[in-house]
Amino acid sequence: MTAHRMTPLSTCAAAAFACVQAVLAQDPGAQPTLAELRQRIDDLEEQQARLLETVGGRAVLQAYTARSFDFGGEVSSLFTHMRGEHDDRSGHVVSLLELYLKAQLDDHFSVFATPGYYLFHGALPDDPTTATSGDPAFTSADASEARTFLSRLEAQWRHGDALQLHGGVVGSPHGTTNREYFIPARTIGQASLHTRVFLANELYPQHLHGLRGEGKLPLGSGGRLEYDVYGGVQDDAPDLPVGGARLAYVFPELGLGMAANYGAGRRPGRAGEQLVANVPLLQSPFAAEFNGERRYDFAGVDLDWRQGDFICKTELYYSREVGYRDQRAVSSEWTWFVRPTLGLSYRFDFYDRGSDQVLVALTPTPATLPLDLGFATEHVLGVCFDPNPSVRLRLDFHHLLLPNRSDEVDFVNLSWSVSF
Repeated sequence: MTAHRMTPLSTCAAAAFACVQAVLAQDPGAQPTLAELRQRIDDLEEQQARLLETVGGRAVLQAYTARSFDFGGEVSSLFTHMRGEHDDRSGHVVSLLELYLKAQLDDHFSVFATPGYYLFHGALPDDPTTATSGDPAFTSADASEARTFLSRLEAQWRHGDALQLHGGVVGSPHGTTNREYFIPARTIGQASLHTRVFLANELYPQHLHGLRGEGKLPLGSGGRLEYDVYGGVQDDAPDLPVGGARLAYVFPELGLGMAANYGAGRRPGRAGEQLVANVPLLQSPFAAEFNGERRYDFAGVDLDWRQGDFICKTELYYSREVGYRDQRAVSSEWTWFVRPTLGLSYRFDFYDRGSDQVLVALTPTPATLPLDLGFATEHVLGVCFDPNPSVRLRLDFHHLLLPNRSDEVDFVNLSWSVSF
């Protein structure tokens, strides 16, 4: 047998072999069995020796030490039929697979990650390639985007209900749809106007790379105070910090929570040849990016009321855009579960995107001019059906008033989510 440093694995294997050898030695016909066991132990020691040389003994001892490991995920998909001023279009908008992984190390430390695969086609309420307004369109197949993404990648430390810390890729605490990130929980498949572009920072950051702290503090009369603070940067702007906070008062007996929000930072801009007209995606009348970089700070309130079969989620925001016109947003969603498996929803959205700059080709040098992005309003009627606690089917009817014009687009979205 080759000589190796004794490890917990080899020690246990040797002890087990000694016991088996003592028993089988009483039977002369058991010698082939002993030889097979001895060879298997030799193979195990060889494998562990190679592993120790590769990663070191300390790394082996620290790996696979989680007290528990939870694995889950969800699959969602959305198709649409859009009817504009001059044309109708039908097709696929978005599909995604997202996994949920959580390792609990002890009572205080855990790790959480959501690796996912995301595929979308541009579903444009107003086709920018046509001379007429209000023409729906889809980007061609070779322009569709498929990518992996991480919306959450957190190391978590929990002291108790009063204090929890999250570090890595964390979600911001603002808004009702954004804070309730789990897509299968949505009664309306498509997000509100100001959060519709996936994981972007159109009005407030939907996620960031940094730190987030949160906690719950009991108060008199059965109520509690909830707080969130965060700071970090975003994917497309690793050198532009953002930060903010949310402070809420919750009345458990009423099912009511009211919160004040604040945030500040810098929005990145595109420059040079990239300074072109924005093309909106995911049935949003506004693009995810801005041409002009600017500082911003926003404030707002949100309300979450759940009583019996009724759910109401409302948020209002005002964002001061330094050097550009300010942004405003209102979203209010009401849902009534007629039956435990059948819900009816209505949502009103208003989003004033403020202004941006656009590149104009002038002789002898190009120049930038201000562009008023205008506002959009949308009314949504939705039906969701849950044939299984892990399955949700949705049919949503949208009436969208396009910005800076009187043109309208109506579309019907059929979507489904399956969680596991």
